[in-house]
Amino acid sequence: MNWKRVAFIIIFELIIIGSFGYLYGIASQPKLRGYVGDEVWYVSASRNILHRLGVELHYINETTNSAGVNIIFTNTSMWIKYQYPVEKIALRYNATYEKEYLKFPAVYFEIPVENLEPFLDELSSEIPSDAYYVVPGYWYPDKDNIQNYLNLEHPFLGKDLIMLGMILEDKPINWRLPGLIAFAIIQVLVVLATYRISRSYLASLIALLFSAADPTLQATAVAAMLDIHVAFFVALFMALLVFERRRASGFAIGLAAATKLSGAFGWPVLLVRAFKRENSLLGFLLTIAIFPAIGFLLPNVPAMVAVGPEKWFREFLGSFRWHLSSKGGHPAASPFWQWFINKKAFALHYDPNIFAQTDPFLLLGMVLFIFAMPWLYKRKPGILAPFGVFWSTVGLFALQYLLGGTTQFSFYATVLVPPAAVVMGVALNELLKWEAFRESLWTYLEWLLDVKDRVRLRLGK
Repeated sequence: MNWKRVAFIIIFELIIIGSFGYLYGIASQPKLRGYVGDEVWYVSASRNILHRLGVELHYINETTNSAGVNIIFTNTSMWIKYQYPVEKIALRYNATYEKEYLKFPAVYFEIPVENLEPFLDELSSEIPSDAYYVVPGYWYPDKDNIQNYLNLEHPFLGKDLIMLGMILEDKPINWRLPGLIAFAIIQVLVVLATYRISRSYLASLIALLFSAADPTLQATAVAAMLDIHVAFFVALFMALLVFERRRASGFAIGLAAATKLSGAFGWPVLLVRAFKRENSLLGFLLTIAIFPAIGFLLPNVPAMVAVGPEKWFREFLGSFRWHLSSKGGHPAASPFWQWFINKKAFALHYDPNIFAQTDPFLLLGMVLFIFAMPWLYKRKPGILAPFGVFWSTVGLFALQYLLGGTTQFSFYATVLVPPAAVVMGVALNELLKWEAFRESLWTYLEWLLDVKDRVRLRLGK
């Protein structure tokens, strides 16, 4: 039996299960039953797209066994005219909770499950059908025009994954569950890529610890954010590059871009790799263009169906202007160079405090390794793929900033963590002299034994 492998597998499983359980406990606590950070936009957009696709969600308040339902009026005049009659009907059916919205024309009720269908039937018989529509599920955040918001300034794969959790039940922990799963799989991909490059269990564990403990990954996994899913697909892209699966990695970077356009920032590494190793024009185009395009377009089909391909395409083209424009003096804005020193963490929630903080040791380590990379490359050539993905991504964030997209935030750095963790694991394993630690450990043990013997002699006297 290979005891090192057994020990590695046990530690690997304990870290992944432990970190997942820890974050699940945070994400599911009662204090986080509302919207956390940008969940306001992404969850609402997901709910609205599902409604347009005819998918009926559900939410049950287990304390009262009541179903959540949003009654959304078609305009303000209908809201003024019919909200009171709607509330009277809800009272007839023993509504256990009512939430009045102030910034858009709607009202939310929780109706005992057995009364929900009779309530909706009476609503349809007493209120004109052109005055309202029904969106079952969780309550909305009270934001202007949120009932129509679709978040088309970003591609749709991240929302697709959030929607999978919502279909199970439209409640906060289910919105966040896909991100928590992505967090766990990122760790697996980091370990696989690191071991493939280094053939070292120690290097793999170092990389695993950096990814499992990273505060940016943890924060974006706890909230239903897009960035944890971008990091997942970038980790997949990087791992497939390391395993020399170029066309699969092309598809993976398409998926990363379909989550958020910054997911494509590692594409130059794929281009260079394909240019060097593809032997035909067709193979080259398949790797750098066709497979990435398929990976990008497929996850956007639900949005295309919901709003129409033409509108989706117009919104997609228009999003480039949005991404390359300043959003004003946001107090939490943090340009890409500040991520390296955790200059300004983005607050997603207070009490409990959830901040998208970066790890300066990890990111500054990537700066330091620039000077050691030729030596590292000679010893472990595979390290160049994650190193290239990291710096290509930083470089394109810098270009975005120079072109006018100056409003950047610390949670954008989530995408940098998987390649940085792999490089850190491989590099530390190569650069540090582990004999120093082993010999020091034996020295400490000898010193402790010597002290123990001296204490015994004195006590004996």
